[in-house]
Amino acid sequence: MTVTQMQSSEVLAIARLRQWSVLRLATLHGKQTNYQRKGWNRRNETKFAANQILVIDFERALGKLEAEEQIALVHRYRDRESDVEIAQAIGCSARKVSYLMPAARRKLTAILDRLDML
Repeated sequence: MTVTQMQSSEVLAIARLRQWSVLRLATLHGKQTNYQRKGWNRRNETKFAANQILVIDFERALGKLEAEEQIALVHRYRDRESDVEIAQAIGCSARKVSYLMPAARRKLTAILDRLDML
């Protein structure tokens, strides 16, 4: 399915998935806040904390999907794997993955929309 065949909300959900992937990696390898100083925070430290909150909120939304859907979306948009590789991870056929991906995107879109995260 191409981007032109998707609804705009699905495209936004994909953008959120990719943003989550980048922010998650940045928070895993980012500099932790230095609490030795009081009354002053460097700008990048407050941004780091905001990114952590975004990652946690998105992972809560992603956690509301079924396990197969979570695995499929994470493998596709974080790990950039093909349908065959995703099918091996889930333990199903590549054809099922091709049907599972649009349904999982739609469910994630609905969840993100309800949580006002789109």
